Amino acid sequence: MLYQPQKIIHKINNRLQKIRLQPIEVFLFHDVSNRYNPQTTLRQDWTSTQQFKQLILQFKTQYQFIPLTQAYLKLTQNYFRTRKYAVLTSDDGFQSNLEILQFLQQQQIPVTLFINPQYLDGKTIRSNYAPAPLYLTQQQLFTINSPLVTIGMHNFGHVDATQQSPDEFKQSVAQCIEILSHHPRYIPYFAYPWGSYNDSTQQILNQNHIIPLFCDGNTNYTYQGGISRKPIDSYYLTPKC
Repeated sequence: MLYQPQKIIHKINNRLQKIRLQPIEVFLFHDVSNRYNPQTTLRQDWTSTQQFKQLILQFKTQYQFIPLTQAYLKLTQNYFRTRKYAVLTSDDGFQSNLEILQFLQQQQIPVTLFINPQYLDGKTIRSNYAPAPLYLTQQQLFTINSPLVTIGMHNFGHVDATQQSPDEFKQSVAQCIEILSHHPRYIPYFAYPWGSYNDSTQQILNQNHIIPLFCDGNTNYTYQGGISRKPIDSYYLTPKC
């Protein structure tokens, strides 16, 4: 517990840190397509192509987009940051990513795709979708070799990590590494499905030198045991009351 003088010092240090370090925002999207299809995609996982492109072009006027790996280095170094940086990430590995990658390539914007390897076979159905959404196949994923793209882990089958035993979570991580580490653009970064994690999952990732990503809507100033992200649809495209 912090006593009153300690609280004041803590607040001052936080304020000075924010003055010294410009924020790094990490944005998250899922399925981006021209038309929402309730038969293949959950509503909260969809963004229209037009809205997405407009938002990204707007962000380009506000931030300098950098790769996730570069953002991690900046967050751990704690040097002066005079620019506002942003990172773009995508979860689940929808086939619609292929079209969006063309747009991002044109704009020279790096992106990290977080993949559930279980669905790369093109057959397996994720339990909260009916029928299965259009996921990237393993062949499609491994044809992506742009220097602007990196590939991370999103648990093996999009399972809530906190609902797994430590041994189950270890196995899921190992299965992700077994498949995805063969990709030339693989990086040891792990995005928690639904942002759910606990001390045990954090310890396992740390032991395997894997960087975790959350989905807590926070802004990053320094590295705090993981990297925070903001879902684009929730924070920027949903009408605010």
